[in-house]
Amino acid sequence: MQHIVESRKETILAKLNAPSTGNLNYLFSTKEAQEIIGKQPNHTLPPHYFTIEKSAQNVFGCLLSCWTEFEIFLTIQNSINSYQLGSVQSHQSALSEKINEHYHYEIVSDIAADKRLFQTEFSKYPLLLSDAIVLINIATFIKEHKWYEMLTCLDISSKGEHFILYQLNEKKIYPTIISSALIEAYQDKKNWLFFNDFFQSDQWKSESSTESLPSFFPQIKTKLNTYEASSSAIENTIFSSIVNKVSTCGVIRFTVNGESSKMNYYMYLAQKGLANALYKSGRHTIFSIIEQPAMVFFYQKMNQINQDAPVFMFTSSQDINKSGLITYKGICFTKNTSNVFNQYDFKSYNVKIIQRRKELKQE
Repeated sequence: MQHIVESRKETILAKLNAPSTGNLNYLFSTKEAQEIIGKQPNHTLPPHYFTIEKSAQNVFGCLLSCWTEFEIFLTIQNSINSYQLGSVQSHQSALSEKINEHYHYEIVSDIAADKRLFQTEFSKYPLLLSDAIVLINIATFIKEHKWYEMLTCLDISSKGEHFILYQLNEKKIYPTIISSALIEAYQDKKNWLFFNDFFQSDQWKSESSTESLPSFFPQIKTKLNTYEASSSAIENTIFSSIVNKVSTCGVIRFTVNGESSKMNYYMYLAQKGLANALYKSGRHTIFSIIEQPAMVFFYQKMNQINQDAPVFMFTSSQDINKSGLITYKGICFTKNTSNVFNQYDFKSYNVKIIQRRKELKQE
């Protein structure tokens, strides 16, 4: 599937006469793509690849959708084949903390080594923690939001340090995963999504003022003069100015899932749990990419209220697919964020989001 998609991507871009435009979802939705995929054989690939391509188009209506469903099948099957699902285990670790009622959160140092089983809303079978997180990532990021680029790097979601929030229910044998996030260690900065070439291009509009940066990153004073004030330069300067690199990390693939009527509440709990967990683990700054409007509105409102102690410093932004949904990059200060979420309950959290939304409508 990857070979077919990559080859078709090159053909579509050649027809569009553009080195790069939009993401995979956009490219494979163009008129040019519809004229090629499943209709014209690709002579650079083996003949049976075209049979697969036509079948994918006929059954799923889209190559990318077919690949997505195949990865879902493989993920669920991996747990079924590799583990005795009938066994009942202790599902809480010694690091688990209670956040509210039946909700617990923790940081797992390596989910690949975790043998607990968890329920998700996307499978009738309980899954190993690593498979559960991969499945949730596929269902939310790829299937729902159509971030098909993630299909080539799903293995990232199956290992390493993760934050998890889960619900314990007396009626269910296994806990249900509500939220997860991958924590990127400072040593691996060169591979962070935040510093990926796409997220460091000149397409990103700067959101931060160089004059205010030294107030929050004192060591930055001696470094600013060596850079132009582009968003990329500012972001790299901020990272290099952090003396104690152990206190910083990247966070990606932050997911929240569950019943639609409870999603806002789950989003609140997940942000609160993540901020508390990372702050307690000694991570004081998080390099993050966000586009969920409720998160953006709440952070903006909190920054207005706590100007000397911002929760999230917005560094750059871009309307990636020209859809009106703005993607933001920035640095989260976990101490400030933890304090805010411990101060505001769910009702107050919603009030602040509504206030910010009204302010933006009036501007």
